[in-house]
Amino acid sequence: MTGRGAALLAAAALFVAACHTDSSLYGGDPERQLLAATTALDVARVKQLLSAGANPNLMAPYGNLHHSPWEIALKQARPGHPEHVAIVQAMLDAKANPRWAYGEHTYKGTVRWYKDPPLMIVGAVPEIVRPLMRAGLDPRDAEGALVEAVENRETEIVHVLVEAGVNVNTHTGANTPLVAAIETRNLALMTYLEEHGAREKP
Repeated sequence: MTGRGAALLAAAALFVAACHTDSSLYGGDPERQLLAATTALDVARVKQLLSAGANPNLMAPYGNLHHSPWEIALKQARPGHPEHVAIVQAMLDAKANPRWAYGEHTYKGTVRWYKDPPLMIVGAVPEIVRPLMRAGLDPRDAEGALVEAVENRETEIVHVLVEAGVNVNTHTGANTPLVAAIETRNLALMTYLEEHGAREKP
């Protein structure tokens, strides 16, 4: 092989390494099919593929990048859609990670993978938050979501998280949950949090 050929191969290898920093996060055809069934909201097909061994945590081609079926299931979830809940629950039953969901993004022209907490992806969908907490998500990983839910006046989400054991006196950001309720002048949430032991200062 010529020196120029070797240099091109080395450059290609570096590019692949930069784009795919952890090959264990990438799936194959089963995950590609699972991703397609997820975006089509085909609950029966999703369950079939999961039963056959497709891994909801592994990324597959999606547009110009790669995303895990688990991440897309969370992103497309909306309140009042039982098919969304069924897909999320099926993935949790198949060992979807309640703590992280993987995807790719571009940064300065380079493709990189990332991981996001499912609670921050799914937003205000109580029907999804409940099974996430039941799946064993550590309440400590939901503390930021609790404060955000209070700030956004998402009463049902607040109740779900508090009842799941999330610390009502967490101070992961600028506010505690109670201070966030006071600042939004939400008397109902102020009362609820205080009834569950919340204080203005942790």
